[in-house]
Amino acid sequence: MLESPGILHEMGKGGIMIRFAVMFVLICAVQANLPAEKNINGVHVLMTLEELVNPAYSAVMVVDMQNEMVSTEGQCSRPDRSIPPDPSKHEVVSHLKEATRNLQKLLAAARQLELPIAYAEYIHEDRNGKMLVNGPEYWTHRNGEWVLSIVEGTWGSRTIDELTPRKGDIMIRKSLSDAFHKTSLTDQLNAKGIKCLLITGIATGGCVFATAMGAMEDGFYPVMITDCMDQSKISHDFMEGRWPKFTSEQVISTWQEMKAHSSSSRSKPERE
Repeated sequence: MLESPGILHEMGKGGIMIRFAVMFVLICAVQANLPAEKNINGVHVLMTLEELVNPAYSAVMVVDMQNEMVSTEGQCSRPDRSIPPDPSKHEVVSHLKEATRNLQKLLAAARQLELPIAYAEYIHEDRNGKMLVNGPEYWTHRNGEWVLSIVEGTWGSRTIDELTPRKGDIMIRKSLSDAFHKTSLTDQLNAKGIKCLLITGIATGGCVFATAMGAMEDGFYPVMITDCMDQSKISHDFMEGRWPKFTSEQVISTWQEMKAHSSSSRSKPERE
């Protein structure tokens, strides 16, 4: 934070030199990808990219990448919603194709390292027609001419084929934006020793943001993978400085470097 001229004057030359020295150390630490300070008020804080995506205690979270919202045959994109969807004509909507490709690569790399993968699927209406979404959750859509309603058990409620969950993945079905609220997600992540949750999916300013808040409140580091979600500039600007943000390429490259370093360390002969 910049000081006013008056304050700088009172600090004197010595104070200014000390301040510049501190700033130089901080800049060098950032450039070297090293933490400038890892303990804040006695609390240990993960700081570096390597710490925040460490495969030993990280998981990947895929939020609401469902057919109804991501497929050209989903309710959000189908020209005539009175006609049932045709899954054989499914394609990823154009504005999410790049994010989907990036997410596919991230998931493939995560699975190679045996990271836990968690999926959240938003369900508005159960199989019996009962609405699960409450008024406050729908308030944001109060002026909409049409509002999405995803029905449990339908093709539209499932995650798109390009990102299909596998046996053993964590599956969370929710009726609120936050994937942690009244679900088993916290317990399942804790059981696997997870500290950092690499969050992907849609919508950045809605369920992604709410899930990141839920993660932080339950003691997990929300790590935002920005090229694996819808790119709303306003939403991303709002998250700036609030949580760690990396690209999938940064994460995958870091995993590869860590794996190579680990393999190299194990292959070195012990000194006699």
